[in-house]
Amino acid sequence: MKYFLPLKVNFNWIKFEIHRIKQIPSPILIFKIGLRLIGLTVGIVLLPLTLFLHLVGYRHVTVFTDRIGHLALELDCLIKEQQLGLITARKWLILAPPNRVANKHLLSYWQPFVHVISNRVICFLVASMSRWGLMRFNIDRYVRATYKVQAAYGINAKWAHRSPILSLTSEDQKWGADRLLELGLPERAWFVCVHAREGGYSPIDEQLHIHRNCRIENTISAMQEIINRGGWVIRIGDPSMQRLVPMDKVIDYAHHPLKSERLDIILCAMSRFILGNTSGISLVGTVFGVPCALANMVPLAALGVGNRDISIPKLYWSLNEYRYLTFMEVFTSKASQYQYNSEFVQMGLVPVENSLDEIKELAIDMMKRHGDYPSSKQSDVNLSDQFISMLGPNHYSYGASSCVSESFLKRHLSLLIQHE
Repeated sequence: MKYFLPLKVNFNWIKFEIHRIKQIPSPILIFKIGLRLIGLTVGIVLLPLTLFLHLVGYRHVTVFTDRIGHLALELDCLIKEQQLGLITARKWLILAPPNRVANKHLLSYWQPFVHVISNRVICFLVASMSRWGLMRFNIDRYVRATYKVQAAYGINAKWAHRSPILSLTSEDQKWGADRLLELGLPERAWFVCVHAREGGYSPIDEQLHIHRNCRIENTISAMQEIINRGGWVIRIGDPSMQRLVPMDKVIDYAHHPLKSERLDIILCAMSRFILGNTSGISLVGTVFGVPCALANMVPLAALGVGNRDISIPKLYWSLNEYRYLTFMEVFTSKASQYQYNSEFVQMGLVPVENSLDEIKELAIDMMKRHGDYPSSKQSDVNLSDQFISMLGPNHYSYGASSCVSESFLKRHLSLLIQHE
């Protein structure tokens, strides 16, 4: 199969950055430019010290600590690569100034593996010293590679069925069990965390990612299916999200008084599985070994990272042809790599949100695969393999060990099967 060449220049991000810079008040912009110039000077002055620290094994790891998904998955990939022998063990340094950490409790779980620097002055010095390349370990390839395969998929495929790097401490297990009782769950009740991405969490870059959003209403049937099978539902997220209509055995934790950074992590780690989407909170479950049922995945080439994950994508509706594009049509075009909303708009494509029934069937497939229910795994593997075989070496999740929902592929068989 002939695959397209990857896109080389991220013009959408450049346009966004120019727009963002224009919104910064002049005094603040001047201060930031001055700080950057000071950092460049400091980097030159401290070059001998930088060289020494580089030679003795110190590395500044470029973790994107501002977002919880990156804080979870990027460090997980780093430690897994090291334990698999794919990279040399180093003295890893993570820069985590207090105002740039998405979840401090999750960060505390990484402290046995890396040196966390929180002091703002030391963070500035280390960032300045590593700016020229020495003492720097760039990990953009894990999940921030633009228009390329994300290394996180291959790393987790190699990790296979080994135990997860992280597990809850006994203290967090006890504290979490007590909080579950306060939330209203009976003792030893099992639950599923449910999340639907909305646009309120990070308004500054929402224009780039609005195509990833979805409606919590479309998860209601899946919630009811979980409840019918004996489980509870805990809706996770942030207070900017739409409130849920009250339902028996459903807790709208995103708006609950008990919500905290610590409990965010514990709930994800204790969940039977996470019903999520293309949002970073699901990856917290992934690094604790919790399987994810992921709806509304976009771009089409994005799959779950964990080997027990099941996903379903948004379909691509063509406004020009007034029809859904087949999976092969998308995979053999640049549209399979689109990561920004403007790209879809420019090409007249609409990523269509998954329906109530599709998400319910996804949840059922997950419960069949990882629960006490009859499994249709063999059929699932065959259809999923057919879908995944369309991925090329430049696609987002090439090399993934997860699968696509059997029910979804059966429902859209006409988009999967290629006619001569």
